[in-house]
Amino acid sequence: MPPAEDRAERAERILDAAAGLLKRVGYRRTTIEDVAERADVGKGTVYLHWKNREDLFVAVLLRESVRALEDLVAAIAADPLAVRLSRLTEIQYTNVLDRPLLHAVYADDADTLGKLLPKLHGKLDPRHAEAFVEYLDLLAANDLLRTDRPVRELVVAFQAVLLGFLGRTPPPEPALIADTVAHAFEPLAVSTRQLRAVAPRARELFTEAVALDRAQLERAY
Repeated sequence: MPPAEDRAERAERILDAAAGLLKRVGYRRTTIEDVAERADVGKGTVYLHWKNREDLFVAVLLRESVRALEDLVAAIAADPLAVRLSRLTEIQYTNVLDRPLLHAVYADDADTLGKLLPKLHGKLDPRHAEAFVEYLDLLAANDLLRTDRPVRELVVAFQAVLLGFLGRTPPPEPALIADTVAHAFEPLAVSTRQLRAVAPRARELFTEAVALDRAQLERAY
């Protein structure tokens, strides 16, 4: 049995190969044999990590999601004011646009992803989505979010805005979604003092979401 580090490195190489093929030719046209050849491993080696083709490509998408969320956590660590909803949305929107496979998830791109989308949603820990709800609750409790609608209604509205922007071709500029979110979801005045006060807890929430998704991803390693 190879050391755990070697196994993880091999899994990453296989995921890199699968991601490259997924971007280039799409899910329907990519086989396990293609992935194995590109990763320079045997076909059976791929199955040591993932029991079938769907699980492999879902792992590719999950890794993209984890990396984007990790970048978001790093942005909050670098600038606590990034926890403002409009700014955080701009950051994450840019993260998604910079990752074609993740963008394909949000844009419901069946040509690239085929039937993977329902499989991905089934793999995500439900606590992942709850982290965003808790984040909005945190903003609302500190006068950083409009309070005339229940938070869970605002979640639905926010998701509609985000998916609407990401589904357009070409996607609008990040500054436009930030402006839209600011006007639709934030109070007229946003306190920088309050933003700094909630930043540690917001960062903690998203860090916990990263840990959940990374644990799911690394089970195959």
